[in-house]
Amino acid sequence: MFNERKALQMTLQSLLEQRTVLRRQYVDQDKQLGMDIKQILIRIRELDGQEGMGGSEDAEEEAATAADEIPVELTRRMKIRKAHIRHNYLEVAQHIEDLLRESMMPMSLVELCDELKKRHKVDFASPYIGVQKSLKYLPQVKIEKDGRKLTFSL
Repeated sequence: MFNERKALQMTLQSLLEQRTVLRRQYVDQDKQLGMDIKQILIRIRELDGQEGMGGSEDAEEEAATAADEIPVELTRRMKIRKAHIRHNYLEVAQHIEDLLRESMMPMSLVELCDELKKRHKVDFASPYIGVQKSLKYLPQVKIEKDGRKLTFSL
């Protein structure tokens, strides 16, 4: 039975596919422009080197700032993702246990992640998920919730 709901689902699917295509196009064009800018900067440096110009720094600064200027509208929409890093969750679990033993007080998720980053250079793309994966190896850790805030203790 072909009804309005089915038609709307098909339209939605079509729009989502168009959106994906547009995003890919944008990324490809942005990469191409970036490569073009890089080539122009290289050529400017070559010319300045040949002529022995002292003002090459000014030209480079102008070109670099022009390349770095992104419209505010685009920066609002862009999500910046951290690079995916594989962690040894067993090792991270040991670090968490050590931190909780040291503090002798419950630690919030933010405090725990800050200490992991500061002391052991462990930076999770998603702190909640990273800590949860590590806590699989620490059944003795108690997780309590105070409003929206998670606290961890031994």
